[in-house]
Amino acid sequence: MIRSVSVKSAVKDALEIFQFDQWLRFYFVVQKGDDLWMEIPEATLEQIEKDHPSLHRFADLVNDSVLDYQRSQENVCAFVATRLDGQKYEGTVLPQVFDDANFKLEMYIFNVWMKMHESHLDEEVMDFNGWMEMYEGWKSLDEVREYREKLLASGTDPQTPACDTAQ
Repeated sequence: MIRSVSVKSAVKDALEIFQFDQWLRFYFVVQKGDDLWMEIPEATLEQIEKDHPSLHRFADLVNDSVLDYQRSQENVCAFVATRLDGQKYEGTVLPQVFDDANFKLEMYIFNVWMKMHESHLDEEVMDFNGWMEMYEGWKSLDEVREYREKLLASGTDPQTPACDTAQ
């Protein structure tokens, strides 16, 4: 098996996993007593398996489990590591992803988009494809592209989640 050494491709793959996790947590976290639980309806799991077979494994992993910030981060990082590190990419690639300026910037921009559109996203449950189409459309706006370019040029280091398990 030939494994890729492309950091750019690994950034794209890792971003998709982080964004998918955000989508799951946005729509399918419920309060049970003092705990937060991930509860993904069976029909949604079936649709995920059809549309995103590689991400279905992640949805299945986190479904019907207690969540908090640390567990969420550990789940995402472990999934990124098992799916990408040494499997799809050479072992030296993934540690570079989380230090990559584009990864950090894209996660920051995605989080800005979520905060700005929270009330709209909350109106109805959108599928992950719909979320990403909406995000890509927003990201293609001139003012967003200019803001992104300004951040890249300034060398600003937006705060993003770290994955110690992938190193």
